[in-house]
Amino acid sequence: MRHTALVLLGLLCLGAHASDTLPRGVEHRPPAPAVGAPARLIFSRDNNAPNACNVELYVNQQVVAQLGPDERTSLDLPSGELSIAVAMSPDGYCGGRGPGAAQSIVLGPGETRHFAIVVKSEQVFLAPLFN
Repeated sequence: MRHTALVLLGLLCLGAHASDTLPRGVEHRPPAPAVGAPARLIFSRDNNAPNACNVELYVNQQVVAQLGPDERTSLDLPSGELSIAVAMSPDGYCGGRGPGAAQSIVLGPGETRHFAIVVKSEQVFLAPLFN
């Protein structure tokens, strides 16, 4: 009797597991993001900067954040084409001159991109990070 109960329990477990598997050739894909879903941009700055000046982050020619060494921020933005740029902050002895050339990016709905803010002696620029 005990043996029969164990066999039935095993068959029930196999049946439950079999219903979770997909047929051959079918892949599980997460649902597509809704049209118009926001995209996310993540910006991070390392602490190896040659100075302690803050860096201003621009999206579509508007300052959206200031980051010091070893700081990061994430922005939820509408999908589509955006321009991004960085500049040394004009505050204090840093005396930044505004953003350099902007980079144009196209973000899809629900997409996430990560950029490093790189500061090298009086120069600042964005570098894409790939996962």
